[in-house]
Amino acid sequence: MAAGPLSISLAALSQTGRRESNEDAFGYWLGAGSLVAALCDGAGGHGGGQVASRAAVTHVLEAFALRPEVSLEILQALVEGANEAVVAQQVAGTATSDMRTTIVVLLLDLNSGEALWAHAGDSRLYRWHDARLLGRTRDQSLEQTLRDAGLDAGADEAGQLTSALGTPGGFDLECLLTPQVLACGDALLLCSDGLWSAFDEGAMAGSVVGCDGVEAWLDRLEAGVQQAGRSDQDNYSAVAIWCEAG
Repeated sequence: MAAGPLSISLAALSQTGRRESNEDAFGYWLGAGSLVAALCDGAGGHGGGQVASRAAVTHVLEAFALRPEVSLEILQALVEGANEAVVAQQVAGTATSDMRTTIVVLLLDLNSGEALWAHAGDSRLYRWHDARLLGRTRDQSLEQTLRDAGLDAGADEAGQLTSALGTPGGFDLECLLTPQVLACGDALLLCSDGLWSAFDEGAMAGSVVGCDGVEAWLDRLEAGVQQAGRSDQDNYSAVAIWCEAG
């Protein structure tokens, strides 16, 4: 993959599913030479998830716009600041007192093609090149921990996070330590578990095949969620990014 300046096409969706409210949040900021994108999923069962997810996304976008630098130092500071923003809005005796949220953040230098990303919880980032899935982030969840240990994960473990923002004592953050150089033909997807859980690994890997653009890709993903027809469909959100030569 040749390095060089990039241009991007970007599309996003966020739907309530069968829940009463949408606790997902997403956003992006595109400057002259850099992009930040963030997606959060307010953790179910903690109340105030919508407040938490929006506070985290808002902090990431506003802080990056003040210092649009693609570096590990900035990436870590953005997520740590997002955690502080969530904690600052927790009010004892209200629905926000124990609110939590997942997060996945992407930083992209459009001049060099260098990208960094980080996450906490089970919101994911996937990366393809020329429609071939190269990999995804590893969930920070009890289900993933059990599978890593060679144990079966049941319904009781589904959705239980081992890391999330909103934890006053700190949280586990997984960062890409070495920048990945993106190129024309790369595609990235940030998404909440309400979206990725509707697909098996093969279906997700092949989701981009034959799509003629980022909008068509998102349309295909949303159709897949709807086709799954789950009675307990969670909020589902995604930010899709299509890389082209600059």
